[in-house]
Amino acid sequence: MATETDFLLDENDDIIIANGDLLIGESLTQEVSLILRVNQGEFKNDPLIGANLIQLVKTNVSNSELKKRVKLHLQRDGKDYNQIKDFINLKRQVE
Repeated sequence: MATETDFLLDENDDIIIANGDLLIGESLTQEVSLILRVNQGEFKNDPLIGANLIQLVKTNVSNSELKKRVKLHLQRDGKDYNQIKDFINLKRQVE
């Protein structure tokens, strides 16, 4: 898998500026995180991308349905789920 680089964001999703320049670095995990956290319509360049995972809070969605949704949205951005699945924790927190 090729290394992806982009502008890096801090924990508040603000662009990091270091020494007066935008900080650029490895961005794969950052991109995956954004795809999984956003809802469809939040990215102007691709309004269909966004796993809408917030919809699944307090639902009885199966692990296979959750995995299917994650795979679909990562694939839409050209990412191979099988190559990055070890970095993703799909276990749901039950209250």
